[in-house]
Amino acid sequence: MQEMIEKAIQEHTQNGQFSRLSVAELSSQLSLPKSRVTQVLQQLLKAGTVVRAGQKPVLFLDRSVLEETYGTAIEGDTIRNLDQWLAAQTDQEQDFDRLIGHDGSLSSLVEQCKATVAYPPNGLPLILTGETGTGKSMIAGLAYEYARNHDLVKPESRFVAVNCSEYANNPELLTANLFGYVKGAFTGADQDTPGLLELADGGVLFLDEVHNLKGECQEKLFHFMDQSIYHRMGDNKTWYTSSVRLIFATTEDPEKVLLKTLQRRIPMKLTVPNLAARGNYEKLQIILSMFAREEERLKVHIQLSSSVIQLLLSYPFPENIGGLKSAIQSSCVNALFQTDEEKVMRIGLKDIPDSVIQYSALETLMKPRELTWHGIEELRHDLVNVRTPFSFFESVLETLETTQDFESDFRAIQKTVLHHFKRSLRKADLTPFETAFLTIVQDRCRQYHLELPEKDRQLYTTAFVELLSLPQGIDLLLQSRAKQVEEVMNRLRTEAFKYFSLVTEIRQEVRERLETDLNPLQCLIMTVLAARAGQSQPAPRRMGVILAHGESSASSMAMCVNQWLETHVFDAIDMPLFVSQEEISRQLNDWLRKMEGIEELFLLVDLGSLEQIYRNLNIRNVNIGIINSLSLKLALSVGQDIRNQTPMEKVFERAKALSSIEYHIERNREKPRMIICSCASGLGVAEKLRGVIVDSLPEDSDIRVMTYDYNTLQQEGMTSPVFEENQVISIVGTLKPEEITVPFVALEDLILQENTNRFDDSLRPYMEAEEMRVFKKNIVKNFSLSNIMNSLTILNPAKLLEHVADAIDRLQNRLGVSLGNNTCFGLYVHVSCLIERLVMNRGIEVYGNADAFRLEQQDFIQAVDDSFADVQKFYGIRIPVEETGYMYDYIKNDPNYKKRV
Repeated sequence: MQEMIEKAIQEHTQNGQFSRLSVAELSSQLSLPKSRVTQVLQQLLKAGTVVRAGQKPVLFLDRSVLEETYGTAIEGDTIRNLDQWLAAQTDQEQDFDRLIGHDGSLSSLVEQCKATVAYPPNGLPLILTGETGTGKSMIAGLAYEYARNHDLVKPESRFVAVNCSEYANNPELLTANLFGYVKGAFTGADQDTPGLLELADGGVLFLDEVHNLKGECQEKLFHFMDQSIYHRMGDNKTWYTSSVRLIFATTEDPEKVLLKTLQRRIPMKLTVPNLAARGNYEKLQIILSMFAREEERLKVHIQLSSSVIQLLLSYPFPENIGGLKSAIQSSCVNALFQTDEEKVMRIGLKDIPDSVIQYSALETLMKPRELTWHGIEELRHDLVNVRTPFSFFESVLETLETTQDFESDFRAIQKTVLHHFKRSLRKADLTPFETAFLTIVQDRCRQYHLELPEKDRQLYTTAFVELLSLPQGIDLLLQSRAKQVEEVMNRLRTEAFKYFSLVTEIRQEVRERLETDLNPLQCLIMTVLAARAGQSQPAPRRMGVILAHGESSASSMAMCVNQWLETHVFDAIDMPLFVSQEEISRQLNDWLRKMEGIEELFLLVDLGSLEQIYRNLNIRNVNIGIINSLSLKLALSVGQDIRNQTPMEKVFERAKALSSIEYHIERNREKPRMIICSCASGLGVAEKLRGVIVDSLPEDSDIRVMTYDYNTLQQEGMTSPVFEENQVISIVGTLKPEEITVPFVALEDLILQENTNRFDDSLRPYMEAEEMRVFKKNIVKNFSLSNIMNSLTILNPAKLLEHVADAIDRLQNRLGVSLGNNTCFGLYVHVSCLIERLVMNRGIEVYGNADAFRLEQQDFIQAVDDSFADVQKFYGIRIPVEETGYMYDYIKNDPNYKKRV
């Protein structure tokens, strides 16, 4: 047992797979009790065979492998910080090696910078262009460090930087500072003063925002660049010399802002990409490095929620890296005073600056979610492990996403995938979990008549197992590519349906039996591998194809039949709704060409002329039978006969007998199912609300939606005729009518997606699961606050909402209460509609006992009048007491208001 553990530690240390060297990981891989693994590790630690590293989880690495790899002796038995130790052993990073992306998106730029700086004898002038905050100044500074580290400039030389924009309003001062001046050259020139060219002599002069240089200064500069001599301001006799490397930077197009004569003297023009173009891997590196610096500065351990990481990765920072840095520092400031006793600072969405948080939809931010926290050091460690697989996945995805010749590119991708996994061939024994996974893969492959090639079996085993155990950190990087993965998977559904179906079934069985879900990208690579293996298999003698119109009608039915029969008998071709017979035939001909060797084809189509389909097929040594009828019952019958080798004629005779239909009409004995929209804000608002709900219902839903007067409902309660004539499922509105027992959902709850369980339960008996899913999805989309405001009012929604929100804030201050979110959102909508009614002279004139309200709530009425003074003035309206009464009804039931009273 000890030998087995030692061998695993040695292999993982050699391969740099440090995350697999914890007690839990070793226990899982080797199927050994944790207590036994711990015991052996303690013995190895005592013997000096291994060293431990990190804190949570503790890792155990092979000492001799580390010492041999890095050529250094390890003192003691513990490495406190593995990342720092590794960085120290590989020499301290210098100049461009410290630049994130130097070996990625910026590799070409870095190499050109090095060549430009090193060009004999004194380098060449260089201009860096790019948006604000992309890192131009940092690159210029690193270019100077590179020159110094490689003896291109003397150690005592200087890097002098000047931002020309600071002198935009005083160009003469900039000229004086650049070239120097003599005593008396201008008012205040009390002594001879050297310029920046002289200070930077032998080093690097960096002119940022160079587009602010005036034409005269540009002319003097290019004269200097020609001959390395210049005059100080106020002295046109004496020549001064300077041997300086010049680096310029600008956010503008040099062609438009610099003199042609100056442009010609800058041979190297490099563009620094913006943050969005850097890719998620580098963006995450930048984010984590910035948080690591804040950890060091604040002496805390920072943890980030998954939502924060995704938001920072997806937000298009206008100021690029500068904007990202500002957002991260603001987040740390916001979370600083919530740091716990263990010096752990947790940064969630609430700590992100408003300017960034507004990028996410309101309903997305307010959804309840399970929080997952990630430590900075843990993420940076994971990031090292995911670089190779992430780059690999990105390249595969990009090729499949942009391909014009799918067959050719797909074959090239298959070779790339196999080559990738050849580099990590596994020789170690599989864990029980990996064995179970591979058994599922092999069993499903056999059902699809797919045998993994004998000569490549070890390679495929490695590939499938490696896909199963991807580094955890890769999920964060791939979530932002979910849409692209889905698009490629849809293409594979069409171009490689058999293998797409196979992997879909593998995923389903792994989820059920191993309680592990494969992500879409894992499925994509497995589909590529399966298709590669399938190329060496002979085509089946007989095969079925289901051809149907719709996005996935054919593929869904084919997958269902194949799973039912536990073998692959049907391929599928999904066709657009409106397509010509010629296109149908072309698709079939493409399929026949790929299935060379097939002898009998059973074709099931939902629509189309048999004669026209048959006439356009390129038939060579294939018997084709076509049925222009399609149902699951029919497909199961034909599929079973294909599997059982039933003769073709017999198959179609039985299919014909199944094609007759039976019908039964059940007369409606039930009342119409109804959702009522009733708003205290009036029938006009209720009618607009009704439209939004109708748009959210599934198209074929038999649930009707009607409006009903709020005051009538309030007076009649459950005795109202509407309950006699209809089966009222629920009521949606702004205020709940009294004495109503039907489930009621407030408009603000739909906006916030809170307290909607009774509403969902009331609809569930009348909708299928898929219909319910579609309805809830549409509700979330259609009932965002912005959509509701656009639907309910003709006034400018953004301006109106701004006025209303300010007024309600003043009202809360006046009442000395902080109202709950639900109350505020309800008031936002109600008051916005109220203002529109008053603007259009359609105010509500009826409110319960208005006289009693006026008498008892004088303070409240006055508070509303004062708080909404600006609103009334802006829109030229006056809020009557009746309308104030309905506002009071909203507020009086708020828990915080009740406490105050």
